[in-house]
Amino acid sequence: MSEYLASVIKAFLGLGLVLGLLLALVPPARRGQATLVAAWLTGVALAIGAAAGSAALAQGGQVEIRLGLRTAALAFSALSLLALALALWRPAALVVAIAAALAGALLATLGVAAMVDVLGRTADIGFTATEIINTELLLNLAALVVGVAVLIGLAVSIRRLGADLGRRGSLAALAAVLAVLAVFSVGDAMLALLQLGWMGVTSGRISFVAQVTDAAPLAPYALLAVALAVLALARLKAPPRATGARGPRLRERRAARLSALAWSRAAAASVAFLIAALLHQDLYASLPPSLSAAEPVVPDAEGQVRLPVEPAADGNLHRFAYIASDGRRVRFFLINRYDAEHVRLGVVFDACMICGDDGYIQDGNDIICIACNVRLFRPSIGNPGGCNPIPLDHVLEAGDVVIAAAALERGARYFSEVVSIPVTDPVTGAELINTEAPHRYDFRGRTFFFEGRESYERFRADPETFVGDLEARRWRVQGHQEADG
Repeated sequence: MSEYLASVIKAFLGLGLVLGLLLALVPPARRGQATLVAAWLTGVALAIGAAAGSAALAQGGQVEIRLGLRTAALAFSALSLLALALALWRPAALVVAIAAALAGALLATLGVAAMVDVLGRTADIGFTATEIINTELLLNLAALVVGVAVLIGLAVSIRRLGADLGRRGSLAALAAVLAVLAVFSVGDAMLALLQLGWMGVTSGRISFVAQVTDAAPLAPYALLAVALAVLALARLKAPPRATGARGPRLRERRAARLSALAWSRAAAASVAFLIAALLHQDLYASLPPSLSAAEPVVPDAEGQVRLPVEPAADGNLHRFAYIASDGRRVRFFLINRYDAEHVRLGVVFDACMICGDDGYIQDGNDIICIACNVRLFRPSIGNPGGCNPIPLDHVLEAGDVVIAAAALERGARYFSEVVSIPVTDPVTGAELINTEAPHRYDFRGRTFFFEGRESYERFRADPETFVGDLEARRWRVQGHQEADG
């Protein structure tokens, strides 16, 4: 839900502010008619944007469409601001007509761009997991409705507050909104030109595009800052408390003040909601899931790891970590596949033959592969194949899960994390730290470390002399197969 809400806000916030401020520039006598025209124009633009965005996603051409829209938005932004300023200075009929036409073109361009943008943002987000009505469908639909409703409310509030600021104040606020949009439009347009090969690649251009792209998540916050500035300035210009007036004059002043305060509160509530929704998505919901802490385990004198069954019978995922002989951190977990009365433990590596070692997290009765977001039903854990975690050899003895250190060593190559541990040069017997060793060599899926070039060369020439019949580790090959090291 939060992804759709944030996507709607980021795509349509600029359009909503521009719409509200443009209507605030219209004289009060014509504001009703202008609002109706703007509403129809925006609706048509959104429909065109939906068609263009869908076609681009289906047939390609997103880069070309994005470039065209950004270029048009930049041109109409500059021309409409110039024409509106000229209309304020000299409101001749022809000048006003040109300004209105350019403002309409700007509004239409932003509408098409916003719809193309939101379709691109949500292209990889499933609207629903099934073809029937379910919770996911209802929540995502609610996000769209709420997001659009709040943005419309903000646009209406900004129109009213902009009218209190006056036409010059509204034009200044519109210029600020368009300036924010222009910075990111220029960066996006340059990126499109570079992608299409229509602009030469230089370090300066790459640096500018990279900086704008990195700052892009801040664009909606900058736009909301402009909205807050409009709110603050309009609040300062609110009608003062009525003093010294009586009768109808007193009631008129009170009504004007109450109306201004009501619109200020509505705008403040809209801005607060939008900021909260964006912060929730950016600081929490969009973060990748994190693994629970893995309890470290060390083999006993017999080379076995013993873990009691009883704590794992609660149905929760219990994660552990074993440090292999070359420093690889081998994660595995235990989970009861059924209920406390029917304990059947799944004992598996925290890795997948298809997706690698990103690991798994639990959501109720589902175990989720972080890499691909596939949900696995808890009773299936321990079965090989698909995106299931890789089974780990074990036995049950006297209420314990017993795992041989050799079994954990065989699976060390499923994992990429390496920690610093003391190791021994297999040729000279010298002790050193694995991550600081000047030389290393992989053999049978294991990494060996050497204090110098001489011992490294001796080992590489005849490794069997130094390791004997050491068991080979298992490898992930081509993402889904298993082979000896």
